[in-house]
Amino acid sequence: MPTPRLVPSRWLLRRMARSAPVSRLRMAGRPIRAEEYVEDGVYVVRADLPGVDPARDIEVSILPDPDSVEIKAIRRDDLKAHRHGEISYGLFRRVLTLPDRADRATLTTSYSNGVLEVAVDLPGARQKATATPIRR
Repeated sequence: MPTPRLVPSRWLLRRMARSAPVSRLRMAGRPIRAEEYVEDGVYVVRADLPGVDPARDIEVSILPDPDSVEIKAIRRDDLKAHRHGEISYGLFRRVLTLPDRADRATLTTSYSNGVLEVAVDLPGARQKATATPIRR
């Protein structure tokens, strides 16, 4: 029995054509790419934000209920004419939920080489295992 051939619908073909690289200029407000981890009792978020001025274009805040970190950034388009463009400009936003035991008062931020790092202490976090020598 022959395998049925799947033919894409006209709607799907039009949708794929609209997602060409040039149309991505309109896609402002995309989420920020980020990673989160816990290291030595500190919850750390690293957010990829190249091409922004941290002094004027990045805002980090803690939101209540549920406790979460909100990162907002604006990438400004200083060039007026593009021959071709795949870089997104405009507002970017990401909200990450904090662990239950996070100490909101200890929030610190730093920005280096296009990466924003947000750190929050976790009181009572598990300590790393340590080996104890056996005495004879």
